[in-house]
Amino acid sequence: MHHVTSRPVGRLLFTLAALALAVSLAACGSDNGTGVNSGSIQVTSATTGADVDSSGYSVVIDNGSGHVIGIADSLTISSVQAGSHQVSLGSVGSNCTVSPSDTQTVTVTAGAASPVSFQVTCALRQIVFASFPADSGDIFTIADDGTGSRGLAPSASFDGLPSWSPNRQLIAFSSSRQHTGHGFDIWVVKPDNTGLQRITTEPGENGLPSWSPDGSKIAFASTRTDTSVGHAEIWVMNADGSNAVQLTHDDALANAPAWSPDGSKVAYQSNASGTTQIWVVNADGSSAHQLTSDQFNDASPSWSSTGFIVFQSDRDRTAGDSSEVEVYVMKDDGTNQTRLTTSPGFDGTPAWSSDGKKIVFESSRSGHSDVWVMNADGTNQTRVTTNGADNGTPKFEP
Repeated sequence: MHHVTSRPVGRLLFTLAALALAVSLAACGSDNGTGVNSGSIQVTSATTGADVDSSGYSVVIDNGSGHVIGIADSLTISSVQAGSHQVSLGSVGSNCTVSPSDTQTVTVTAGAASPVSFQVTCALRQIVFASFPADSGDIFTIADDGTGSRGLAPSASFDGLPSWSPNRQLIAFSSSRQHTGHGFDIWVVKPDNTGLQRITTEPGENGLPSWSPDGSKIAFASTRTDTSVGHAEIWVMNADGSNAVQLTHDDALANAPAWSPDGSKVAYQSNASGTTQIWVVNADGSSAHQLTSDQFNDASPSWSSTGFIVFQSDRDRTAGDSSEVEVYVMKDDGTNQTRLTTSPGFDGTPAWSSDGKKIVFESSRSGHSDVWVMNADGTNQTRVTTNGADNGTPKFEP
């Protein structure tokens, strides 16, 4: 009898224990979806300064999904587990700083709202470009509202095709000064107009410098191994000009290199297949392949931090406007090619801002070439230079 009655007693004790455990957990505040043992985080943002991106920011808690917040806004994120959390403000323009920090630690208390505040201060973006008031050219910097133009390393020679180093400490450019015979060399200068230095000394043309994302290397185009007039290859060298290594071997006209965000690849333009197209090669020179493929000319690639390549194309030219060139954008695998500009004449040499929010380019829509800026989707196209000279090949300060 004892053995027979012990089974239901055992089941009853097990059931009572399970119920007691559930009640105990509820009493301790376990979160069962009703908000018990959770609180909220109240995020506020305030933005001051110039060149503010009105699209707002992204708030992320502990590397989770993002929550959209405006540039001057308040956002309450509920059902956050009690305890310590990291709150980050993302999608902030590269021309902006966040205080006290873009990532803050907050302790959430059950049933309470924990405040986090971000103050964003933005400055005008600086642009470096080449200006050609006469037969020569010079390098200038200017704010993207058209103010504060400043010349760098002036000379009677051709200076052009500038590129800003990632740490903003140097500007590389092409120059015919001190070059023996016909051709160009790559020089660097500091933005305060000091530290002018020549870093290539090879014969031929060496130009279109492009800094690697970490600033340790410069990709460039060179005719130093030219086997036929007008041919150039893509090379990479250390930032001081040493250890130059040839990446392409197409015996074609390859130039305008642009690094991928992770520094593993270089996009460039080449007419190796006939018309000028966008190509990509690994940073060690392997696996060169064509990214665009059409009967038109696609050129001047710039690779964004967000995985897109902006470039120029003459695919929209007509019999009435055979010089028409427009700015296009595509994914960095060559898909989703989308036109961004629609003006007659030339819109080209585009380049991304380091945050992927803006594109700077040159346009002849005013009657001569000027520097223009637009949003990444092609909206808000705004003229920057108005000095009456031909201005082009612009690059944003990182």
